[in-house]
Amino acid sequence: MLVADDHALIRKGLVQLIEMEKDIKVISQASNGEEAYKLAKKFMPDLILMDVNMPVMNGIKAAKMLKEEKHPSKVLFLTIYNDREYLLEALKLGVEGYILKDAEYDDLIKAIKTIYNGGVYIHPSLMEEIDNIDQETLKKDLTPREIEILKLISKGYSNKEIAQKLFLSEKTVKNHVYNIFKKLDVKDRTQAAIYMLKNETILQN
Repeated sequence: MLVADDHALIRKGLVQLIEMEKDIKVISQASNGEEAYKLAKKFMPDLILMDVNMPVMNGIKAAKMLKEEKHPSKVLFLTIYNDREYLLEALKLGVEGYILKDAEYDDLIKAIKTIYNGGVYIHPSLMEEIDNIDQETLKKDLTPREIEILKLISKGYSNKEIAQKLFLSEKTVKNHVYNIFKKLDVKDRTQAAIYMLKNETILQN
């Protein structure tokens, strides 16, 4: 991992907490977005934990540059901003996660591992943005089961976790996910999460 935050005490504290997990290693640290961008290209971390508001270059611009270059590192934003506008801006970039700075340690580790394993993680306090979407308006060409799975995808569940929760085989879930992506014209789980958040108003019309 790479950890980027302009506050040294917060950054070092995050590194110490994260490295309590035996299977996670912080390979580099950055104090601004420009450093994060350069270090990401140099060290190719699996995941970047990045503050949104940093000097020189903010986290959003750094993430945008990396995503435009199709850099393989996944991005988890760590921020104080808990409103829908910032969340959507982050997800539009294609980042894989968004967590608040007041999150519990267990939530942070869950976010890191969810994203590393191919999921999308959104801070629990923002789940209301997903849960409040009227299921009837989402139906379109989606079946009730596909809607159920789409919501779980947006909450960061892996195919295996969805299968366990819904008492389905993992192969069945994979087939549903394929159909969902095809119907919504999205390419991955991040875009599915964006669809859930971005299209609420449109879908309710």
